[in-house]
Amino acid sequence: MNKYEKGDYGYINAYKKGKLVISLILAAMISFIVITVIIMYGSTNKVAIVFAILLSMPFAKFLIAYIICAKFNPLNKEQYEYIEENTKTSNSKILYDVTISQYEGVEFYHSLCVKNGIVCALVLDKNINKNRDDYEKWISACVTDDKYEYKIHVFGDIDAYLKKVNSISAPNDNTRIVDKHMTERILDTGV
Repeated sequence: MNKYEKGDYGYINAYKKGKLVISLILAAMISFIVITVIIMYGSTNKVAIVFAILLSMPFAKFLIAYIICAKFNPLNKEQYEYIEENTKTSNSKILYDVTISQYEGVEFYHSLCVKNGIVCALVLDKNINKNRDDYEKWISACVTDDKYEYKIHVFGDIDAYLKKVNSISAPNDNTRIVDKHMTERILDTGV
């Protein structure tokens, strides 16, 4: 089983690896069945080929899941350790490898923090200044709630991200519960 949970550093790599391994196993099984049917019967117009056909749907599901996430590159170990070291005293729950899915696709956030009515996200994208509004809209669509309003900040620089995360005041008990709920909503929307 996958030892990583959504929001853990390393989750996206484990997720991609798991989907790829299962895809390869299913591809090998489909190939084996097709080759065996051809060798045994000389063609694929036998009922035994149905097993290969049935396996093609799960194969496609796992392969698509891998392809969608293959382009996402998480923080390297040094960046992760730098963020962890610089957020120890802020009492902030830092999430890593966060994806937010919508009908239009999936957006990837290297790191994310929901605290005291504020969502801070780190996206290490060379076009972040051009795409910042898009990243903010994806988060906004996820955390929009009639009762609570969240300010959303997307950063393309680790130091600016850390400065904002560390400057957010500690939440009270009510806000802490709402923050936990919003964090769960964000994690539930992704892969």
